[in-house]
Amino acid sequence: MNFCDYFDTVMSLPNEAIPICTGCSNTEVDGDKLMRCSGCFKAKYCSRDCQKKHWKIHKKVCVNAKTPLRFSVGDRVRCSPPGGEWTQWKEGTIIGVYMFDGKCPYYILCDDGSGLKAPKDTDIFIQKIHEQFVAILGPDGKPFNQIPDLPAKDPAVELRQEALFKESPPEEDCPICNIRFPMKNETCTLACCGKSMCIGCMVQNRDSCLFCEEDLQQFNSDAKGILKRLLHRIHHSSDDQDKIQALSMLASSYDTGESDLTQDSKMAHQLWMEAVELGGSKDAHYNLSQSYSKYHKERGVEKDDKKELYHLEEAAMLGDAAARCELGFYEGERGNWDRAKKHRILSAAAGCKGCMERIKRGKKKGAVSNDEYKKTLRVHRKSLNLTRSAQRDAARERLNLKV
Repeated sequence: MNFCDYFDTVMSLPNEAIPICTGCSNTEVDGDKLMRCSGCFKAKYCSRDCQKKHWKIHKKVCVNAKTPLRFSVGDRVRCSPPGGEWTQWKEGTIIGVYMFDGKCPYYILCDDGSGLKAPKDTDIFIQKIHEQFVAILGPDGKPFNQIPDLPAKDPAVELRQEALFKESPPEEDCPICNIRFPMKNETCTLACCGKSMCIGCMVQNRDSCLFCEEDLQQFNSDAKGILKRLLHRIHHSSDDQDKIQALSMLASSYDTGESDLTQDSKMAHQLWMEAVELGGSKDAHYNLSQSYSKYHKERGVEKDDKKELYHLEEAAMLGDAAARCELGFYEGERGNWDRAKKHRILSAAAGCKGCMERIKRGKKKGAVSNDEYKKTLRVHRKSLNLTRSAQRDAARERLNLKV
């Protein structure tokens, strides 16, 4: 008996480790000759007749009757080994299939000679390898040509992928100081008129709005006045972008319970949906992606990976560096390392410090080349320098914001 068969037999033994027929409890049969149930790999029988007699009882507890496995012994798969986000997936062949309450159902012999256990039967840990080429045999029986056997590409999908991996559009300039806007957590949007300014200009001009001359201290203290102004902009503004921005601000107020509103995440989700239907903004798309992922229970929606990915991509194409960073995590968790690296490089180039740190880790592990790292670091520093000013540094110190 080879090692794999021995390993299979040992894994399927009962807790007492005594070879015994599950149907007739016969202990005189050689343990190597016992046949196992192909559904759960736990029950063992001395003969086929014994297995048929016992099936009426066993089918109620057979694990595989409820949770069938997707792969079988001999299938070619790619699996995710433990070792961090930059660890490359390995390809191999399944040599063992076990079903113990859904834990570690596969044992894979990798092409490099190592062995791996897949923790769960999901695409996050194990995926099937699809044949990409068909070999044509010549008169001598040897392949002389390879014809790609890839599925037909959808032009619309290709155009979307091309737009997705284009360099993100640069942030606009602050209309007051004419310096490029920093990341969105250092940008202030005024509820009175919907205009935006950087935190440096906001701290310097806290008394009145420089655009509509509204008394900000009095306006910000009147929660009902803020709500009325937002509703007026939503229903009477002729500019769709102004409506979208007002809807997003009202949704954020419902989501956090600000402006004396009762905290209502479901209402916030509906308002973000209305904003997207009008044309959308990067904030609306990003918040909707969160609704379909980690906040789906609070906002009363079902978890949907496809909608989460769609709204993250829309926000990234509109220039949201945080959405681009999360796309890197999303693709990395599913083993799409090339796509994850592209997203992180683009996000770091837009000024995201977290992605720059991950690019640095990837360089140490060999997943990012030295040229890619140097180019990304150069663009990252240039992007940060374009957003710096003494006024903004003073505002960060005053507001205790981390640089």
